[in-house]
Amino acid sequence: MGKEEDQVSYGEMVQEVRKGCVQFARMYFHFVKTLYDHYGHDEAKERVRQAIFELGLDRSGRLRKKAEQEGLATNDSSDFQAISDLPRCGWVPELGRNHCPYGECWRAYFEEYPWFKEFALYYCDVIDTTNIENFSRHLSHRITQNVMEKGERCERVYFESQAVRNGTFTYGGESSN
Repeated sequence: MGKEEDQVSYGEMVQEVRKGCVQFARMYFHFVKTLYDHYGHDEAKERVRQAIFELGLDRSGRLRKKAEQEGLATNDSSDFQAISDLPRCGWVPELGRNHCPYGECWRAYFEEYPWFKEFALYYCDVIDTTNIENFSRHLSHRITQNVMEKGERCERVYFESQAVRNGTFTYGGESSN
């Protein structure tokens, strides 16, 4: 890099990041569809929960460790956002309901695979809840609006949780305090 012809505009960068996010979203759909077709709804949901929960622990554990190494706080959602490893430029507020590349991709599957809507919403709930629980070790989380159902943006609330303080997470297992 460094050559003028190797540089891309901000808009091109955003599109490239969103393309990568869409590939992840498609992979998630096909991962879930394979489990759903093979095991049925209930077993697929349990296996998806386990995989997303483990992903959340891995991700937020790495971010918590990084924050601690850098002397940053791990107290609240703004601390998590400050050290987040997602490419922020891929989530474009000006796109309204389509600001989230995962949601935009997943909604395209809902008509042909109506059962998938539950799994798409589940991804957001499990990953976001596990992330804040493992990162903060005292907060939990609830999504109050998701663009895959309604609205122009996703909304959420964070709240103190004694269960999380005690090391028990909403979607499984004990923390590795």
